[in-house]
Amino acid sequence: MSVMEQPLVASVAREIDIVGAPAMPVPPQAILMQAGLGYIVSACLNVVVKLGIPDLLGTGTQSVEVLAQQSGAKAEYLFRILRVLEAHGMFHRRRRSFSLSPAGLLLQTGVPGSMAAMAEWIADPLHLSLYSELRGTVETGTTTFEAMHGEPFFQWASQPENAEEAEVFNQAMVGLSEMCGPAFLEAYDFGCFEKIIDVGGGHGGLVRTILKAHPQVSGVVAEMASVVPGACVAIAGDGLESRCEAVECNFFAAVPEGGDCYLLKHILHDWSDESALQILRQIRKVIPETGTLILAESVLDDSAAPSPGKLIDIEMMTFVGGKERTEDEFRELLARAGFLLGRVLPTKTPLMLLEAFPA
Repeated sequence: MSVMEQPLVASVAREIDIVGAPAMPVPPQAILMQAGLGYIVSACLNVVVKLGIPDLLGTGTQSVEVLAQQSGAKAEYLFRILRVLEAHGMFHRRRRSFSLSPAGLLLQTGVPGSMAAMAEWIADPLHLSLYSELRGTVETGTTTFEAMHGEPFFQWASQPENAEEAEVFNQAMVGLSEMCGPAFLEAYDFGCFEKIIDVGGGHGGLVRTILKAHPQVSGVVAEMASVVPGACVAIAGDGLESRCEAVECNFFAAVPEGGDCYLLKHILHDWSDESALQILRQIRKVIPETGTLILAESVLDDSAAPSPGKLIDIEMMTFVGGKERTEDEFRELLARAGFLLGRVLPTKTPLMLLEAFPA
């Protein structure tokens, strides 16, 4: 086949796919190239978020020349970056003008469900540097971040000289909580509880969302000392001081008493099984026999289907030495800590809600 014939064949293949006939198989070389160059997509995503392109576009359409002038970028280079992200479903294009797709709209700051902070963190240069050393982790079983930086990530992030990077991470976690809140409320009735202890809840984004939806419920954000002041500010900003407080907590040593619901969002995946057991056993010591434990986590399956959880699993291996787990692995882990796994509820996010009870 000549080079001139290839675009025609590709066009025919797209047309066949549109009308429902079998599409041409993707060549294995193309599969490998697409997977191998995935880090370039991440880097392009990081660039457009840091340049503020989604905020400049809003819900409208704008030429790349205007976007480049407004963002301080070179038009031709910006065009090539946006064209990559168009191919991955984040932008629409008409000639040299761009608009945001439904996915791209979530790259704006200040919109409901915004993933701008998460996108900036996921595609941060710190990540790219770590993944260039992933082989060492696979060979030695060490955590990549600790091997490169000499200390665990959370310890590193607490150092004043790393405050800027830590803030990117913290804002990503705040964004995740705000994204999850409405979806979790739709999937689960939190109004049946009297007091929810949000263990490792950051600035309390999730429990604050729950409390605003259920005025009869109170809450506690249990976090490490450096995070408590920010949580207090967020609680006050929502006018929830009478029903919610932030307290210092080392969840390996103890968690607050008094809750009938203990909530952990994306906490256990940060830790190995033995460390996760320490956390769960501290909760088991204080949870009432009629209480409920709710975990918000990715739940892996054993199929070949792609999922964000399988990629986040490598993120955990690289950054903190944790892991994502299957439903059976969660069941076994909970049983070892004295809990019985009940329902596993899907949500309109990559996370599921695992409901467990004291055994």
